[in-house]
Amino acid sequence: MKPSLLKEIGLTETESKVYLCLLSIGATSAGRIVQETGVFRKNVYDTLQTLIEKGLVTYVVENKIKYFQPKSPENLLRFLEEKKSRINGQVIEIKNIIPELLQKFSSITPEIQSEIYRGTEGIKTILNECLNYKEILFIGATGEVENRLPYFWPKYNEKREKMKVMWKLLLVYEARHKAITKSKYYQYKVLPKIVSGLNVIYIYGDYMANVLWLEKPVAFVIKHKSLAESYRKYFHYLWNKV
Repeated sequence: MKPSLLKEIGLTETESKVYLCLLSIGATSAGRIVQETGVFRKNVYDTLQTLIEKGLVTYVVENKIKYFQPKSPENLLRFLEEKKSRINGQVIEIKNIIPELLQKFSSITPEIQSEIYRGTEGIKTILNECLNYKEILFIGATGEVENRLPYFWPKYNEKREKMKVMWKLLLVYEARHKAITKSKYYQYKVLPKIVSGLNVIYIYGDYMANVLWLEKPVAFVIKHKSLAESYRKYFHYLWNKV
C-alpha cells in the first residue's frame, strides 16, 4: 500500500509511515519504530499521539514500557466518516455566510472583470463554469475540445448532458462531422468555410470568453452584462443567417 493514499485521506506523511510500520511489525516500542521508519524520536512520539487521537493506534504498558499497536484498518473508514461529517458541517456554515461574503465581494468588484487563462487547465476551468448556466452559445466552434482534452471531455460531456445544459454552436466548416455533434442538448449550424479560424467565442451568463486553440491554449474572459448581451445578439443574428 502506498503512503500517498493515506496522505490523500488526511494523514500526514509521518503518520502514514508510522501506521504502516505498525501494521507490518505489530505491537512494538517507540524505539523500534524510530529504527524502522527513520523518523526522529520526538516526531515519532508526537505522531503516535495524533494517531491515538484519530483512533488508529493504541498502546499497552508492560514493565513500565509502552508498546504501541495499530488498531484495525477498518478504523480508517470511521476516520473518513468523521472527516466527512465535519466537512458537511463546514459546508452548511459557509452557505450561511455566503450572502454576507458576496455583498463584500460585490462592493470591491470592478464593473468589468477580465482574466487570462493559459493552458488546458484554464480551458477546463471555463468549461466547468459553463455548467452553472442552462444555455451556452459558441461562435466559431472548432470541436477541438474533444481532441485536446481526451480524458476530461467524455466525463464532462456526460455530466453536461445529465444537467441538461444546452449548447448552441456556430461550427466552423471543418468541425461539421466531428463526434461532438452527436451529443445530447447540442444544436449547431455550420459557418461558411471562409470564416474558419483557431478562436472560439463562448457566451455564458454575463461572461464572454475568447478561446484561442494554439499549441498552448489561451483564453481571454470578460465579465460584463452589456457586452455579453451584445455578443448574444451577434450570435442570434448569425444563427438566423446561416
